[in-house]
Amino acid sequence: MKITAVKTFLVDGGFRPWTFVKIETSDPGVIGWGECTDWGSPGPVAATVERYAEWIIGRDPMQVEAIWWDLHAASVRHQGGIAWKAMAGIDNALWDIRGKVLNAPVWLLLGGKLRDRLRLYWSHCGSTRFQHADRLGLPPVETTADLQLLAEEVQQRGYTAIKTNLMALTDLPDVGKGLVRFSNTVGDAPPPTLRAAEAIVRTFREALGPDIGIALDVAFWFKLGGAIKLARTLEPYDLMWLETETLDPEALRIIRDSTQTPLCTGESLYGTHDYRPYLQLHAQDIVNPDLAWNGITMGKKLADMAHAYDVLFAPHNTHSPFNSLISAAVCAGAPNFYILEYDVDDAPWSSDLMTHPLEIEDGCLNLSDRPGLGSDLIESELLKHPAKTYPWAR
Repeated sequence: MKITAVKTFLVDGGFRPWTFVKIETSDPGVIGWGECTDWGSPGPVAATVERYAEWIIGRDPMQVEAIWWDLHAASVRHQGGIAWKAMAGIDNALWDIRGKVLNAPVWLLLGGKLRDRLRLYWSHCGSTRFQHADRLGLPPVETTADLQLLAEEVQQRGYTAIKTNLMALTDLPDVGKGLVRFSNTVGDAPPPTLRAAEAIVRTFREALGPDIGIALDVAFWFKLGGAIKLARTLEPYDLMWLETETLDPEALRIIRDSTQTPLCTGESLYGTHDYRPYLQLHAQDIVNPDLAWNGITMGKKLADMAHAYDVLFAPHNTHSPFNSLISAAVCAGAPNFYILEYDVDDAPWSSDLMTHPLEIEDGCLNLSDRPGLGSDLIESELLKHPAKTYPWAR
């Protein structure tokens, strides 16, 4: 069996584009699907997949790790970023093929499962409805009162954890002071922003009660001092974690030493070489690698590496539902698995793209026993939803 073609699909994901990879083989009917969604640069990622296709067509798709390391060697001068996302899309599709050929779910090929279902948290809880309600046909979130109503929905649907973001709600007009979206040079957390962050988290905590996990994601918005102020401000609310990013592992360690609030980081890191200094410093409580950007081959290594350092594993997973199957394959057998991210408020057509939509019950994803990743993507449905221009990218 040989790889005969590698194709990419850029698909509308409602409020971001999805990037899928299809690998065809010389064996009739044997194909693999992968995902390497990048919100900001889907075109360059897809173009890199197509460039790498020139190097893998004609190879045995069962040699997944060999292909990974060959592409790694070819990309040694551009570690991470677009190159690794393209590699991950190919890698994920090859694992899908491997499972189908061996008639086994990918999680079984990785060593088996420790659990039958994975606990999920509702990601962008409130913030998707704040930014994209009209686009997705959802009830808008404009005030803290709307957050209270959303909290009731969270409980009714059985989710035991959420993650939210800073939002300039109409009754919190100062949340944006001192912040510039997509800027990593802002640094400080001025008092109005701290008050707004506290109000958002307090509203959810009071509405959800003490047992439902709450995380706040602020990405690269704050430098060391600002992140410390934010983490300390939120200590009374017993966060599941504060998700703050920095490319300086020693700075993150200082933040962790300065607060009782647990820290999660890692979605913007690639490979064991990026994660090692953070883990060696025990700079965080939880790591959240993105497996659309690291791939299953590297994702398994990252889960094991985090386990060796006594750190919890909770993959970043804000892409299509198909990427949840990719993440689930690794999480199923990870002894340090904590929880998996999931966008509940997603494109209305997301399930239409899959031959076997996700099985979610009581806020948990049931693991599939089907060969490969557990579902194919439906090419004709992908073509019905071409990627568009997205408001946040303007």
